[in-house]
Order: sequence, then C-alpha cells, then structure tokens
Amino acid sequence: MTSALTSFYRSLTRHKLFAALNIGGLALGIAVFLVLSLFVRFETGFDRWIPGADQLYIIQEHYHMPGYPETPNPNTMGNELLQLRADYPQLQGTRIAAMDATVRQGTVNTREALAAVDPNFFQMLRLPVVAGDPTRTLADPDGIVVTQRAATSYFGQLSPIGRTLTVVANGTPYTYRVGAVIADMRKDMSYTSELFVPLVASRFATEWFDHWGSTSLVTLLRFPDRAAAHRFEGELARFAERRVFGDNLKKGQWEQSLRPLVDNHLYAASDRAVVTTLGAVGVLTLLIAIVNYINLATARAGLRAREVAVRKVLGGTRRALTRQFLTEAMLTVILSAVIGLALAEIALPLINTLGGMALRIDYWGANSVLLLLVPLVLAVGAVAGLYPAAVLAGFRPAAVLAAARAPGGGRVGARVRAGLVVVQFSIAIAFAIGTTVMLAQASHVRDADLGFRREGLYVVRSLNSGSVLPEQKTALMRAFAALPGVSDVTMAQNAPGDQSLTNFSTMYQPGMQGIRAPSLMDVRVGDHYFDTFGARLVAGRLFNRSRPADDRALRAKGSTTPFNVVINRMAVGLLGFASPQAAIGKPIEGDASMTIIGVVDDLRFLGPRQAISGTFYRLDTRPLNDAFITLRYSGDPQKMADAVEAAWKRIVPTEPFEGRTIEENLYKAYYEQDTRRGRLFTMGAVLAIAIGCIGLYGLAAFDTTRRIKEIGIRKALGASTRDVLQLLITKFLRPVLLANLIAWPLAWVAMQRWLSTFDDRIALTPWYFLAASALAVAIAVLTVLGQSWRVARAEPARALRYE
Repeated sequence: MTSALTSFYRSLTRHKLFAALNIGGLALGIAVFLVLSLFVRFETGFDRWIPGADQLYIIQEHYHMPGYPETPNPNTMGNELLQLRADYPQLQGTRIAAMDATVRQGTVNTREALAAVDPNFFQMLRLPVVAGDPTRTLADPDGIVVTQRAATSYFGQLSPIGRTLTVVANGTPYTYRVGAVIADMRKDMSYTSELFVPLVASRFATEWFDHWGSTSLVTLLRFPDRAAAHRFEGELARFAERRVFGDNLKKGQWEQSLRPLVDNHLYAASDRAVVTTLGAVGVLTLLIAIVNYINLATARAGLRAREVAVRKVLGGTRRALTRQFLTEAMLTVILSAVIGLALAEIALPLINTLGGMALRIDYWGANSVLLLLVPLVLAVGAVAGLYPAAVLAGFRPAAVLAAARAPGGGRVGARVRAGLVVVQFSIAIAFAIGTTVMLAQASHVRDADLGFRREGLYVVRSLNSGSVLPEQKTALMRAFAALPGVSDVTMAQNAPGDQSLTNFSTMYQPGMQGIRAPSLMDVRVGDHYFDTFGARLVAGRLFNRSRPADDRALRAKGSTTPFNVVINRMAVGLLGFASPQAAIGKPIEGDASMTIIGVVDDLRFLGPRQAISGTFYRLDTRPLNDAFITLRYSGDPQKMADAVEAAWKRIVPTEPFEGRTIEENLYKAYYEQDTRRGRLFTMGAVLAIAIGCIGLYGLAAFDTTRRIKEIGIRKALGASTRDVLQLLITKFLRPVLLANLIAWPLAWVAMQRWLSTFDDRIALTPWYFLAASALAVAIAVLTVLGQSWRVARAEPARALRYE
C-alpha cells in the first residue's frame, strides 16, 4: 500500500498536466452525475416519503369523445366518495378540494392556498405534525390546521393553538380556530396547501358538486396493495353502470381508473421522458469522464514502461503490478470524487435557482450521498483502472529495456484510444444536437404565432376568489378602460395561460347526432373579447352586444330561441363543415340551439404541448364568475401594472391583487418547467462536451510530444508547417467525424420522441445535425490546434535533438 501511495504521489507531481486532466475530467463527470442523480431522485421521489403513500390511489376520469382531450383528469365529482361508500362500506378514502382564499387580519388581507379536506385526511396522508391533533381539529366544522410557515406569519412566536383566523372562501368569511400545526409543505409533494379546513358541503359545495361529469376535487382511496387496487378498478366500471350512466354520461364515452399517488407527478409520458433523458445525461457524462481516464492512462502507459520493466526484473508479479495500478486508479477516483462532491455543493444553489427545485446533499440518513458515492467510486475505479492496469502490467521487460524509447501501445493501443474517442464524441455530438434542437424549440415557442397579438396584454387574475361582487367587477372594467394607454378591456372565462373552467359540450349539426357529434370547449366571453386579443376573423362577423341573439345578458329567462356563437377554425372541421364560410349561418345543437355567426383563427391559450380544442364562444356582458380581466395597452409595462393595481385597491381594497403580463402568465403556466429542465440539459451537455475536449487535449499533448522527432525529420525533408498541421489535426478529426455516424441516428430518435410531446413543434431538419456537428468539429480542431501549432512550428534541429 505504501508503494502504491508513493507511486501515486510521484505520478501526480511528475506529470502535472496529465494528472490535472485526469482528475479534473473525472471530477467534472462525477459532479454532473451527482447533481443530475439528485434531480432524478427529487423528481421520482414525489410523495414517496409520505408513510403509506404506496397504498394511496387517485380516482381519474377518461373521456372518449371526438374533440375531447384524451389526457386523464385526476379529479372527480364532489360527492363520488360518499356514493362509493354507500356501495362499498369498507372502502377507505378521503377528499381534497384546493382553492385560493384570503386571510383577513384587521386591514391586512393575504392570499393563501386553502384545502378543504375530509376529517380523516391526515390519517390517510400521515404528514409530520408539530402540535395538536389534525384529525380531531378537522372533526370540528370551525377547526383549521396550519403549516409552521402560516403559524409564524400570522401569530409570530406565540403558540397558534386556540387562536382564530378569518378566512374568506368563495366570497364568504368564516372564523376558524387553530387546532393543529403541521410541518411546512415539501416541494416534492403533489397536493400542498398552507391552510386545511373541514370539507363542509354547505360552505364549499357548488351546484355542480353532486353532478356527474363535473370535476370538483381530488378523491384518494387506500388499498393494501396494487392487486387490491387493480381489482377495485373493475368495480368502478360496474359502479358507473349503476350510478353514473344516463342522459349526461354514456357508456363508452366515460370511464374511471386508479392512478397511484406515487406516480402522479410523472404521470405524463413527456415528463417521464425528460427526467429519463436528464438521468441519461448524467450517466453518459460520467461515461465520457471514465473514457477520458482510460484514454489518458493507456496513452501514458509508455511513460511508465521502464518502471514496470524494472519492477518485473526485481521480482514483481503481474498480479502485484495490476493491484498497484488499480489502487492508483482508485485513489485517483477518490480524489476526483472529493473534488466532484465539492463542485456539486458549490453548483447546487445555482442549479436550484435555475431549475426551481430544492435539491440538497445529505451526508447521513436514508438519502445520504455516501450511499451513492461509495459504490460509484468503487465501480468507476474498477472500470476506469482495469484496462490501463492490464496494459501497464503486460509490458515485457526485455523488449522495453532494449527499446530506444518507451513504447506507446502499438497499433492496438492506438486503435483502442481512437475507438474510445469515437465513443466520447458520439455522446458529445448527440448532446450537442439535442441542445441545438431544444434551443430551437424554445425559440419557436417564444415566437410562434398563437393566433393573437401577445405584446401589450395584461391579465388580472385576482377575480376568482369569489369575494369580488358583480358591481365591483363592473366598476373595475370602467376604471381599467379609463387608464391612459388602455385601448381595450374584456372579461372572460379564459386568458392566455389561464383557463378557469374546462366545460366541454357535445355539439352537432341537426340530423348528424351520433354521426358527427364532437365535444367542443364552451367559453363565455365579455364585450371586446376578440378585439382585445387581436384575434383574426376568418369568416362571418363578431359579436355585437346590441343584438339580443348575440348577448346572453339580453335574452329573456327561459327563452328557447337560438342564440349566436362564434367558433374557432378547429371546430369547423370537427362539426363537418367544408370551410369556414360554409359554417356561417348554420344551426348547431348541444345543450341549446345555436347559430354560427363567425369563425376566428385558433387561439392557443394553452401550452405548446396541448392540442388546440374545438371551441365555441358565447357572449355574456354580465359580470362573469370564475373570470379574468385582460387589458390591451401601450406604453411601459411596469407603469401599467402599477396603475392597474392602484385601481384595483381603490375599488376592491379587501382583496389581494394579482396580475401579470401575458408573457409572464404564459411562462409561469406552460413554459417555465420546460425552460428549467432545458437549462439543466444544456449545462450537462456543455460539461459533457468540455470533458470530452479535456481528454482530446490530453491525447493531443501526448501524441504530439511522442512525434516531435518524426515531425523534425519531415520538416528537414521539406514539409511545411501547414503540412504538419494537416497531418496532426487530421489524425484527431477522423474519430470525431466517425462519431457523427453514430451520434446522428441516436439523436434523431431521441429528439423525434421528445418533439412528439409538443403539439406545436419545429420540424427536425438536417440543419440542426449539421450545425451541431460543425460546432463539435470546430471545438475539436481548436482543442488540438494549440498543441499541434507549437510542434509544427518547432525548428527541425531542435526537434531532432529532443530526448
């Protein structure tokens, strides 16, 4: 062991460049692997830390109708659990209805996340309790459970138990008494809130709470194992036949299934693919670092050939030498791991900021990094050291001592190193292609035509608490319209990045029910809706509030006369019309009789991953519930935001204000997660390419040093500096160019699958591959150019005197 440590120390101090490249490359690879491993563990660990989480299942609904999204909906009708218990008395379940609420403390009003839950909620989800009894608290209709953060925010250092909070929910104030405090919500949890109150039907049930087809809340069930859960899924179909199917929902159009709570966070295939991809980036980056070590260690083997020969002459066995070199490799990996761990610690704050996560490195406990790092060091040390040790221990003493210079591994060694460079750069080029495509897709999403003018739009999102009175909404509309720079104002049930209701109605042309009856999204809009967003009219006309058939606010109660609607371009084809012009003036049937008066271009208010739904718009100039106010303005965005907030506080002083520009709203709702994950991928890819270049630089330094005499002879015989440069660079470019043949098909398959998760996506053209490959080649040339240029310009006489 002492001999190995001495040898290790000498190899570090005598060959500082190669030692720095070896240790630095491995350290970077281990740091990237550790960080992305933490990311994968965070993303795949959602809810798994909750005791008994693997026994909890969410009831989800599927609709099978033309035009209706096929994505399962993890929400149910409000009273489904009560009906299930009536048929299955032993069934264990609980419900959670999430909403925004306002906490009033004197003149201070604070918006908080509120969850109305069943009294057994904390028996089903056993979250850490700080004080009190959550179950007993929720048995009281006026009891409330708060998090530590909320307790500190509202009561300071005083004990919150027994104190009261006034909570405004759905427009009605309630006084609750704090009976328990739980630990703050973790970021790796699907359903979070700051305040938990009992789910009292008289307070939280709407007219749709007991209506099949509505989605009011989340219903969780508990089963002892997956087999029991699977058996109960069959019961859900029989339950639907007894209780659900009728005029509203029909068999074959709707069904329910169970989603494991522990799978909820990554239930979408696109999310699983991204997490898998980033995990693969970590593994492949580490692989590149290992290949670097093998390449540099075998290239340097010749420098230690005489040492090996002398040791063998003095009685050293091949096994002893192999053990010594493996020990050196292990020590190198240990040192690299320590540096890599330090780099990961330093990088985590930046990673958390860019990725919006709460990753951390624990050194003790079930999530200790040592449980990952120790096996990693042993595995990497064995993999990275085995082949170099075998090469070094295999030198023949007589041949080495008789040779004029140290051996370099011969053709076999050169081919192995070239093969490893191909592997490295195949991965690096694939990463470069992936990064290029991701950046292009992100740019496309930012600049794509969404069917409306994005610039100069501001959305007020604080109307949905239920506390804003109709007369206040009307006053807000007048005040916003009077602000300097505002050209249009509208109120609607949606806005870019927001959708308060997702009602779908089955629509059809008279006589075509059962033949072509798609589900169209029903959106109620206010006056100037299409003008505010700058929607493009394709055919017909837009709403005119002076016409009773256009505005539902002007219709007599109980009227059965058809009213007018505007549909989008997607709905034209779904309803079976040959063209937008052909739809104008045609009647359609659904929950009422309607007449199409206009067709507008598709408005992509939802994210780029979601398909545009067929939509029909109804004009309703009354103050809408569950609505958003959108303004079109010109001028400075910050000044407009301040003016809108000031008007809000003047008219609705008791409600906290929330507003954003449309760009901010779209980013928060749909682009933020993809952007953050894309940053992680880009950082991993850049570091992987950098590690590959470190290895290439080391090989170039070694190879050019070994060929100094050869180059001197070539120059003495008339070779120019350009000829020598071409010779040296071409040698290193061959494996890099060959790597493209492997990287291109791999990257094409991976990027094709990733892009398929977007409804609005770029075309995967060859330009991305050519650009990424050109960049990789340019980086490779620049990496070896410095070494090659220095040797190529050396004077022949000095080169011939080398060694």
